[in-house]
Amino acid sequence: MKKQSIFFGVLLVGFGIFFLVDELNLKIAEHLYTWPLLLVLVGVALGAQCRISQDYSNVLASYILITLGGHFYVSDWLPFWPQHTSMVILMIALSFLLSAKKSKTGLFQGILLLLIALFMMFSNNLNQFAPAVENGVNYLATFWPILFLLIGLYLLFSKRK
Repeated sequence: MKKQSIFFGVLLVGFGIFFLVDELNLKIAEHLYTWPLLLVLVGVALGAQCRISQDYSNVLASYILITLGGHFYVSDWLPFWPQHTSMVILMIALSFLLSAKKSKTGLFQGILLLLIALFMMFSNNLNQFAPAVENGVNYLATFWPILFLLIGLYLLFSKRK
């Protein structure tokens, strides 16, 4: 019960500061009062719970919320920040890689998602550098969701030893 109150306490403190800044009509609130910041607040609360209780089972969820919230927050303010869909996969890959340090799992998944995100980001540029494989790249770029589906189904239904 105490472990759960750590998360809820940190979450309530974060929400309290978030909404108080808005209620006080501070000039800083115009830039901070956004839904991506709420994702970051929940992620920080989960991270604080993991750190204080020394239970790192939710560290991946914490990193995912923080990186996705950070991405969506920064993408509104920096015009040069990539808006490509693959950035969501990249943020999740970074979350896996960061959580692998604490939880000792997810390194392979993080590297795989990182490679997928980089392929998605630069698949249009690959055609310029390798015209001989243009058809193959176009084919993969069109049907990559099916590859995700097949790998996911295999992971779900394969017998583990």
